[in-house]
Amino acid sequence: MKINRREFLKTIGSSPFLLSLPAALGCDAGGTHTASLVKHTDDYYAIRQAVDMVGGFEFLNPGDSVLLKLALNSPNPFPATTSPSMISHVVTLLKEHGAGDVFVADRSPSWQDTMDCLQQTGIYDAAIDAGAEVLEFAEEDMVSVNPARAQYWPRGFSMPAVFNQVDHIIVLPTLRTHGGADFTMGLKIFVGVLPQQERTRMHASPHFLKRIAEISLCTDKIRLSILDARQGFSEGGPDDGTLVTPGIIIASTCLPAADAAGIALLKTIGTTGKLMRKSVWDHPTIRRAVNVHAPSLSPETLELVSEGIDDIDAIAAQLV
Repeated sequence: MKINRREFLKTIGSSPFLLSLPAALGCDAGGTHTASLVKHTDDYYAIRQAVDMVGGFEFLNPGDSVLLKLALNSPNPFPATTSPSMISHVVTLLKEHGAGDVFVADRSPSWQDTMDCLQQTGIYDAAIDAGAEVLEFAEEDMVSVNPARAQYWPRGFSMPAVFNQVDHIIVLPTLRTHGGADFTMGLKIFVGVLPQQERTRMHASPHFLKRIAEISLCTDKIRLSILDARQGFSEGGPDDGTLVTPGIIIASTCLPAADAAGIALLKTIGTTGKLMRKSVWDHPTIRRAVNVHAPSLSPETLELVSEGIDDIDAIAAQLV
């Protein structure tokens, strides 16, 4: 059975309300920003190695709670949504490193039933079997936030109260293009935290692409992005598209760095005209994300570390 939301809040404790936040993510400590790319026939090894290459789970203290934020826009299987095997492997790794409660959470758009999506994709069973709890974001558990740097959200927006209750958040995006936003990875995964009314208004805004970059300013708990590029969509998306199979796991402690590496990978494979014609750094979402999350991130400060990637030089060349 999925955990009751109010029991969750009661169990984790502390007030769920937060009116304003400064810049989040904590990925701009200056110096070098690292994104790892690992390709291996053993998926568990690839995920563990990619995470280890960017510092591992050093943020985790024994008993800490972790929320895994999914990509769950539909009931379509991976890569349209987070892979059940990714859930299994990450929960196992977290437990091996001493994590306490692990929550697998999201909310699908209003025309989908979130629990149906969780069950049809296999995510629900994978989470439960691995020892995690499944949590749906719900309207009654939302709180208002007004992050200081969210310039394109002048009236603020809403986020799940549980973001204030867990110790850490890890995002589990997939490698996909997007018909409206050009790409959907770690930054856009946070659209899933918004109530449907706010999602709708965001999509209608002339600042849509910049607003995407600012949603993750709602919390300072984000520790990792583990971008599953074992498969992906090089065109179309988000729910279906042209399937590619890079076989790669990308990880970074910095959302813009992980997404930049993901776009570079798509450009190396061959992707939409919009992405091919534009520098990774010139995309409005990446440009805004760098500005608000990691001002020191640049072609000179983003370091790619890799294992098993034959064309790593070609991927790196897309980031110059």
